[in-house]
Amino acid sequence: MEATIKKIDGYELSTFVKKLLPIDKFIFMKIGKEGTVSSVYFPERDAVKLVSTPTSDIFDTDITDPVKVSFYNGSKVIDALSHFNGDVQGKIKYSEIDGELMASDFTLQNEDLQINLACADPSLSFMEMSKEETDRAFGTEDSIFKFDLLTTHVDKMKSLFNLEREEDTFTLAVTDKGVAVQGPSYDATLAHSYEGENAVGEKVVIYKKYINLLDKENYKVVVCSNKVVFKSLDTNTHLTVAVAITDED
Repeated sequence: MEATIKKIDGYELSTFVKKLLPIDKFIFMKIGKEGTVSSVYFPERDAVKLVSTPTSDIFDTDITDPVKVSFYNGSKVIDALSHFNGDVQGKIKYSEIDGELMASDFTLQNEDLQINLACADPSLSFMEMSKEETDRAFGTEDSIFKFDLLTTHVDKMKSLFNLEREEDTFTLAVTDKGVAVQGPSYDATLAHSYEGENAVGEKVVIYKKYINLLDKENYKVVVCSNKVVFKSLDTNTHLTVAVAITDED
């Protein structure tokens, strides 16, 4: 079977893929009539990212039933798209396996160029999260405090991290001034306003490496006892990271 893609927005598709690459080069996408979604996570599931967007933002296609597409290396998809200037069309070859549509080939083309991107073996396990897994990963019913994290705040954090390159973690804490980022040698207020009753004194320890998984966007951060959820205020992107276990726990 084959689905035609009348137009592909190369910038939007590249942006979508780039959001996933910091966690894994293997890219899984579920392209549906209304929405395109992808989830990716570290093997230990200590960091989980969920990205979704209206399908029409990326593809103008006649797809009616969801098609699962997986690429071995997302960087190759971005590289392939860079060879096209202007409009890009495409097609997806797929087959039905156990009641689901799995892509075997994804073709990019215009009048002068055609590039075929082989998809991952449909027999491989796909990285789609179930609704229960998604709810568990991104649920915030037990939140301790919430605050807005702007791109300028992230830049400030990364700059402070350079003061202690030997440290793997940092602390998010609520003080009488607001939400602060703390290390052994620094204590800087990020946000003066936050949500959370009786939250002063609450804190969590987070691995610095997780901050590199954030896109250049603004976030609503929800801090829970065992995880921190970053919900983008600019796109439909969610990231959950586990809090670090310390000697104090």
